[in-house]
Amino acid sequence: MILILFNFSRYIPGIGINRTRIPMAPLQKTEQTEALNDDFRSLFATHPSPMWVYDPASLRFLIVNEAAAALYGYGADEYRRMTVLDIRPEHERERMVDAVSGRTDMEKAERWVHLKASGETFEVLTYGREVRFEGRAAILAIVQDRTEVNAARRQISDTRSLLDSIVDNLPVGVFVKDMEADGLYVLFNEACGDIVGMRAEHVVGRTDRALFPPSQTDAFREQDRRAFEANTAISFEESMLRADGVPRLLRTVKRALPTPEGQAPRYLLGISQDVTEERSVEAKLAHLAMHDPLTGLPNRAAFSKHINRRAVEATADSPIALLYIDVDHFKHINDSKGHAAGDALLCQVSGRLLQLAEEGDLVARLGGDEFAVVLELDEPERAGRFAQRLLKALSRAFDLDGAREHVTCSIGIALAPDHAGDADVLMRHADLALYAAKESGRSTYRFYEAEMRLAAERRHVMTAELWEALEKRQFELHYQPIVQLDNDGGFEALIRWRHPKRGLVAPMEFIPLAEETGLIVPIGDWVIREACRAAAGWPAHLRIAVNLSVSQFRHASLLSTVVAALDETGLNADRLEIEITESVFLTDADQSLPRLRALKELGVRIAIDDFGTGYSSLSYLRSFPFDKIKLDRSFVSGIETDAGNLAIVRAVVGIGSGFNATTLAEGIETEEQLQKLRAEGFSEVQGYLLGRPMPQHEAEALIHGRALKAASSRR
Repeated sequence: MILILFNFSRYIPGIGINRTRIPMAPLQKTEQTEALNDDFRSLFATHPSPMWVYDPASLRFLIVNEAAAALYGYGADEYRRMTVLDIRPEHERERMVDAVSGRTDMEKAERWVHLKASGETFEVLTYGREVRFEGRAAILAIVQDRTEVNAARRQISDTRSLLDSIVDNLPVGVFVKDMEADGLYVLFNEACGDIVGMRAEHVVGRTDRALFPPSQTDAFREQDRRAFEANTAISFEESMLRADGVPRLLRTVKRALPTPEGQAPRYLLGISQDVTEERSVEAKLAHLAMHDPLTGLPNRAAFSKHINRRAVEATADSPIALLYIDVDHFKHINDSKGHAAGDALLCQVSGRLLQLAEEGDLVARLGGDEFAVVLELDEPERAGRFAQRLLKALSRAFDLDGAREHVTCSIGIALAPDHAGDADVLMRHADLALYAAKESGRSTYRFYEAEMRLAAERRHVMTAELWEALEKRQFELHYQPIVQLDNDGGFEALIRWRHPKRGLVAPMEFIPLAEETGLIVPIGDWVIREACRAAAGWPAHLRIAVNLSVSQFRHASLLSTVVAALDETGLNADRLEIEITESVFLTDADQSLPRLRALKELGVRIAIDDFGTGYSSLSYLRSFPFDKIKLDRSFVSGIETDAGNLAIVRAVVGIGSGFNATTLAEGIETEEQLQKLRAEGFSEVQGYLLGRPMPQHEAEALIHGRALKAASSRR
């Protein structure tokens, strides 16, 4: 409204404080009236509200104050020539004329659009009153510029529209309840409507009781009560049925909206989110985190969680058995049939395990071909019976894409609380039992025994000692003569370990452990270098033979090790003979053959050792041109009397001749064996009769004393 509050009745006759017109005679020009007019003009001129007085007949301005002049931008001379119509745009002038003639805008505020000197239009609020000015009827107009007010209102309106738009378009549900009106919804955005399956406009103005079933209403009201009592934000998560009957899971945060000090809260704000899909994804991820994706069995994490809890709970009245299970030679299936066949086999194995398990048991896949079973023992014998039934179940052929395959398994068993009351110890004991089952020939089961732990400790100590032996050069080579029946031959390098406390340790005592721990590779590299170094100082007609383990042969560094040894020692490649067994072909023939060819291209001779003990020796001979065939000592023993062994000896000589390979018989212990082998046509012989393995200095003494020729003269 108009801010002009001074009482014009004191200055202008005809204006009363009760806003009624009082007819007055023309002013008598006395000192008193002139003083009043002077006071009026002074107040009128300096008042901050724009105002003017105009003639209702001619509509000309009679007087304009400074605030009006500043607001509109017209000069004093311009006002003297102007009417009140000139400060109005064209579309407002007729309305102005009607208002003046009918006095319809007197004694009340009226909205108008006015025109500034610059041509800018703006909205004003005017208050008109009939007055007497200088003896004649006039109209006083008081103006309020609505520009800032309208801008503020527009800003408020825009802000409200923006907030409404934000609330309506939020991806989460937002609602407000009036708790003094029985929880009446006063705000309910579209997202909230989508969540509950109702249109937002159908919810506002109604309560939970009118919208939801009684049980759901009671739950919502209990949440509201708790939120009001807590006076802070409280989160709830619950399932509900949408209006269409679809179950959804909601997460809602509620709190009472703050109020001025001393006033009780009235409104409740709620923010809801449909987390059904989110929780479903979380559940799937949680399942994946605890289950094997291939077999669907609990994985190592789930197994660890279960065994950690159950091992502690195990008592004499509630014992458990932990079985560790490995599929024997699973890698052979993977390599020969492919990973798809291997996966199919693992799935079928897991299925047979589940068929044997009972309620309360846990069957888990730990990774690769390793499984674990935790059995609840209602009787002590159950673990052994389960292992026997499993061995029998796995003995049935598996169907791998139409091909029948047979596999076996090795099983290690530990009991709680008999063998351990701690999960970690129980798992170590089951692992030791599994190791013992594999050492026993596989396809069997073993229960944990204390001796297994002691053996494991001995293996651990020996492993550390092997590392130390390698670092402190405790290994040495002994050399066993290889005698050519028509010329000098050479030596086979055989490793020995000179232990600082136990003396000379035979290779059979530490080589298997070295292969198991991977130490065989650095040890084998040392053997090659040391053998080449020793042979480099011998006469050029003598060769050195080095036996490679399967692990060393398969290692990627073999070729570079041989090349480096030959380069460092200056030994001619044809004086180095590499001996391998048929086992290198069992799993990776496709990689073994290229490696053998690469060695042969260097000039190194290749011998196949322990010939005849494998089941496909002839196929290997056909695949690669071996330089030498070493007949296993088991066929030499008894050839004096065993016609079968003698037949094999003759067959090997024929094979060697057919493949243009040298034949060597090892394990010669008697003169009669030597003479028979010579008679059958063997090229080389080796055995205790001809010379035991000896240190390097003895071998070199034998060389320099021409003992090799003396030995051959015994022919």
